[in-house]
Amino acid sequence: MVERLPKAQRQERILNRLGSDVTVRILSLAEQFGVTTETIRRDIDELTGKGLVRRTYGGAASKSLTTEPNIHQRRRADVAERERVARHAATLVEPGDVLMIDSGSTTSHFARALAARMIQLTVLTNCIPVVQGFGGIPDIRVILCPGDYRDTENGVYGHQTTSFLERFQANKAVIGAGGITENDITDADAEASWVKRKMIERSERTLLLLDHGKFGKRMFDKVCSLNDIDDLIVDKKPSSTICRALKAASVKLHIAK
Repeated sequence: MVERLPKAQRQERILNRLGSDVTVRILSLAEQFGVTTETIRRDIDELTGKGLVRRTYGGAASKSLTTEPNIHQRRRADVAERERVARHAATLVEPGDVLMIDSGSTTSHFARALAARMIQLTVLTNCIPVVQGFGGIPDIRVILCPGDYRDTENGVYGHQTTSFLERFQANKAVIGAGGITENDITDADAEASWVKRKMIERSERTLLLLDHGKFGKRMFDKVCSLNDIDDLIVDKKPSSTICRALKAASVKLHIAK
């Protein structure tokens, strides 16, 4: 007998399957989860509305490897999960740290959570919402990178951005990404990946912040290997395959409560 799963867990399994299969059929998913095809259609419609999959005739396909919802849309999705990750990550920062924070929805939540601690920091970032998140706190020096502004990401990118970061050294890089597998960390945006890699290169320790929707996803551009990060902060435990790979790469896994 097929185990009946709650809707959220069933949709997560659909996303995980699309992480390895390019397309899935509604009938196949209905048989896998022991539900009606209409239930699966509703699941796919919801996932499509969130920008996580593409609706196809008779099924669904993984979204484009090179596109994802803009930062304004992403900030409205999985808010509770992202805030849990952000609050936990903020506890890993020490007074006096120099941070490099990249542009993203979860890193924007992180900035607000960290600002609430009211500790002395220096922050370099390419993300406008991160700057706004610190809200002019006197003990936090915020340096906004130069570069080409992109409204879809509310941040700056390009050669000027990476060249500017080259001048500095940080205690911690705090980054997000579009997906993680047992092999690597990837993102849809190649320009964003360049900034992330430069922040990793110029920092002593790298914190990767992800919600569970990124597990098992492969995007267009490889950001780095697992052994290039030091801490992974998530809202749920990843698959056993990813956990084994993290352990082999000596990455510390933090599950935010």
